[in-house]
Amino acid sequence: MMDNVRREGNRKGLHRGRQISGQSRLFVRAGIMLVAMTVLSVMTVGVTLADDQSLPTMTVGYQNGTITAVHQTTFQIDGRTYSLTPDAVLLDESGNQIDAGYIAVQIEAKFHVKKDQSDKIDKMILTLPR
Repeated sequence: MMDNVRREGNRKGLHRGRQISGQSRLFVRAGIMLVAMTVLSVMTVGVTLADDQSLPTMTVGYQNGTITAVHQTTFQIDGRTYSLTPDAVLLDESGNQIDAGYIAVQIEAKFHVKKDQSDKIDKMILTLPR
């Protein structure tokens, strides 16, 4: 009887497909799930709350102030005169590196002074106007 069914299927051009064993089926499903989870996680990365927040972990030990004057080689923060070290790192509030040209009056700043020189800033984060 089974031979008749096979012959009839072959005559009609029907071929019996290879069946996937239980273990292979499990691997296929696991692979599909892994791909789906990866795609979903990449799609949800987009904009997070951290993008709108300042850099709190980087500002431990920093002082806050407003730039009140800018001179050729120095500037003042809340009336006190500072200058930058040659290797100073300047960042915007998003953590992007910027140059000293962004230092301007009325800009909010978080800054770190060099340990051995209280008037030299080695790291500074500027809150730029939007």
